[in-house]
Order: sequence, then structure tokens, then C-alpha cells
Amino acid sequence: MKLLINTESLLPPITGIGTYTQNLLEQFVAMQALETIECFSGHHFTSATQALQQCGASIERAAPLASSRGHLVQFLRNSSLAYRARETLRNSLLRLKSARLRNFVYHEPNFILRTHKGPCVATIHDLSFIHYPHYHPPKRVAWLTRELPRTLARADSLITDSEHIRRELIEHFCVREERVRAIHLGAASCFAPRTAEQTAQVLDKHQLCHGQYLLFVGTLEPRKGIDTLLRAWSSLPVSLTQAFPLVVAGAPGWGNDTTLATIAKLKQSRGLRHLNFVSSADLPELYAGARAFVYPSHYEGFGLPILEAMSSGVPVICTHGTSMCEITGDTALLVERGSVEHLVTQLQWLLEDDSACEYFAVSGLKRAKRFSWARCASETLSVYRHISA
Repeated sequence: MKLLINTESLLPPITGIGTYTQNLLEQFVAMQALETIECFSGHHFTSATQALQQCGASIERAAPLASSRGHLVQFLRNSSLAYRARETLRNSLLRLKSARLRNFVYHEPNFILRTHKGPCVATIHDLSFIHYPHYHPPKRVAWLTRELPRTLARADSLITDSEHIRRELIEHFCVREERVRAIHLGAASCFAPRTAEQTAQVLDKHQLCHGQYLLFVGTLEPRKGIDTLLRAWSSLPVSLTQAFPLVVAGAPGWGNDTTLATIAKLKQSRGLRHLNFVSSADLPELYAGARAFVYPSHYEGFGLPILEAMSSGVPVICTHGTSMCEITGDTALLVERGSVEHLVTQLQWLLEDDSACEYFAVSGLKRAKRFSWARCASETLSVYRHISA
């Protein structure tokens, strides 16, 4: 079996979809279950090994890139003319070679299928643009609204990251149940419990102490509930915020001017820590050293950061009634969506009660072992086999 996979999401900054694509590729290479893997980066074709090597190099360059060329990149992303020109070029490049790859299964990990004459599968990570359109750029909402129904009609099979999103896709678009497969994601093996001695080098770099900070990792945008978290943490007693500063790590997202202003204010007044860029090498230690991981996102297709935190032996607080509950089961503290008061209560309990902290850390770690990228890749391969049979 031969695979053609879109790897445009491996360009920095790497978000959840890029992490998904990268880990699938790594597993496919390790499993040696595919005869050939062709990767389309948006402007050229490479092997899986080359794509992963380029991804690693891009991650290392991400921080200087953001400072030296950030304004130009942002302009090109926001320009409708540049966006249309880029999409036209990329579709043309893929169409030219796709004729020779018609016997390849094409996997689009990022929602919208490009042109391909052979069997194809798309991963639909979430439907937040439908439920929370005000949390996305209008251009993206319009694009997904127009293009997603076309992808659903063309795809031979569809993958979602959770049963929650699978049900939404079936109910909202009337997709036949047998065409959609929910396949849970995994956490990389680097996310594991660590002692204070093992985290010291990384935490010293960021002037943090093991077990003495709260952590949020994710894109800084309203959908992630970061504003709820900032209000809740700043509402805690001063003694607690001094003992457990909030550490916010993540790239800026869309519609976050107010969020960034609040972060700047709390850095000055309450000692909040904003880490603009955390390398993939430092992230496991940053997770493992936290007292707790807080992720009050309003809506997620899966919620990869909470699985990474659970795998690191760190207790988790996340949002009730979302797909994240599929991951945590009863091993996390749940809060009502957007409720500052509820989050304050749960935060204070977890910070003041060592036994509760230990319970959720241990039970979360045990449950996290159910999820792996090897399992995700194996189940994804079974979808490929089904549509290519």
C-alpha cells in the first residue's frame, strides 16, 4: 500500500494538527507497513524521512523566524489575494503529480481535501467554526463553510479525533455513520513523570521551581478559555498566586489583543509568567514540573495538551461537556464552560489539598497509558486498507 500525505502543517509554528501529522509519519516510518510514503509540503514532494528531518530543522528555527520575518508572514496570512494565489499554486502542483499517484491513498490531516484521483481520507479535527464562529477569522469560517461539505462528499472515509466530534459530524452534515471513524490521538513517550532533579536544568532556565507553578499550554486565543483562566487565577488569594504563579506557554492566536493586554498587566501586578516560545525539547520538563495543568478550553476536538499533562503525572483541570472528558474520564477536575467562580473553587482546592493533587496525578497517569501514537497509527492504517481494498 502506498500513501500520499499532506504535510503543510509541519511548517512552524507547529500546532495540534502539525503534531498529529508528525507523529503519524514517525509511526508509519517505524512500523514499515507502507510500501511508499510521498509527502506534499505545499510546494514540493519529499519522502517521509525528509519531511521529518525538515520539520525538526524548522522547529529549531521557529523562534528567530518569528522575530525576523514575523510581520511579513502575518501579512501574507491575512492577505486574501496572497492566500488565494498560494492555494491556487498548491492545488496545481498537487494536481500535476496526482495523476501519477492515483494508486496512492491520499490522507489530508487538515480538514480540506486537495485534488486527488485515487482513494482519499480526511481528518476532521473539530467543528468549532460552526459552534464558535466568533472565535475564528471570518475568512477561515467562510472557507471551511464552503469547502468542508465538498470534502465530506469526496472523501472515501473520514477520521475524527474523538467520538464527540464524530457524532457532531454525523448529526450536523448527515454523514453516514459507517464513513466516519473516531481515532484517539496519543502522547509522545517524552511526556513522562520526572523528579525535581530531572526537571532542574529546564526549569532553572525559565526561573521556575518544581511543583510550584500552574501551567497552561496552548494557542493564546479566546476559544482556549485563557481569559477565564486569567480571571480565575487573579481572583485567588494573593498568598496562593505568589506560591503558585501561572505560567502561560503558547503562540498568539486570533482575536487575542485583550488577552495579551491582560497577560501584560498580570505579569506586572501578580507575577504571571508568559513564555513566548518553549522548544519541543523543554516542553516535557515544563509539564512534569507543574503543580497542575489548567485547560478551560470552551471546545476541543480532542485536547492533546491535557493528555500530555496526564502522561507527565500532573493533575488536570479541564472543561465539562467537551471531548476532553473522553480522555480524562473521572481522573480530572471538571469545570463548567466559562465559569470563573467554578474554576476558582477547583484551583484553590487542588493547590491547598496535597492528597487531592496526588490522587488526580496518579489516576490521570494510569488512564493516559490507554492512549498512544502507535495505536493511533495502527487504526489509521486500517482505514487506509479499507478504502484501498
